[in-house]
Amino acid sequence: MASRCTFCEKHFVNGDKKSKYNDLEYHQKCFQCSTCHKQITQSFYNLGNNEYRCSDCQTKSSDVVTCTQCSQPITEESYIEYKDEPIHADCFTCHSCSEPLGTMLYVEHENQPYCISCHMSQFAQSCAVCGRAFPPGISTRRYENQYFHIECFRCFNCGKIILSKNYTVNSEQQRLCDQCS
Repeated sequence: MASRCTFCEKHFVNGDKKSKYNDLEYHQKCFQCSTCHKQITQSFYNLGNNEYRCSDCQTKSSDVVTCTQCSQPITEESYIEYKDEPIHADCFTCHSCSEPLGTMLYVEHENQPYCISCHMSQFAQSCAVCGRAFPPGISTRRYENQYFHIECFRCFNCGKIILSKNYTVNSEQQRLCDQCS
């Protein structure tokens, strides 16, 4: 079944141009400023409740968008939304080291943003073989309550990486590939 436009609730048909924001899809013509009702094609401000304002209307507006961290007005066209709240790029920082996250990748832990480095050193699982922490998004293997890098999950006999689920564990708790078992 085809998805629907968040604004007009009509189904998308083949060839429709879509705009997507916060996992919501709109016909391009439906993604419009709540003030002037013109199609939004460049920078905009999120007013909440699926309402947006183009930067021209925001400049003219008496409604001031304020940063949820410092409570100061957001005047520049680019800012960050974290949990649907506007934040100056410099105010969006790692919970641990306070480095600005800006456009950097970050990881949430207990509803707080962390830079990759802090998250890995404080919270990431480590490989049972090499001891290195797993960066976010990396594929791992799990055996019982231990985690392994794919390249560390090897046959104890021949040393080949075990990619399949077909392996055995001998009485000494050593993994053996199909060929060696």
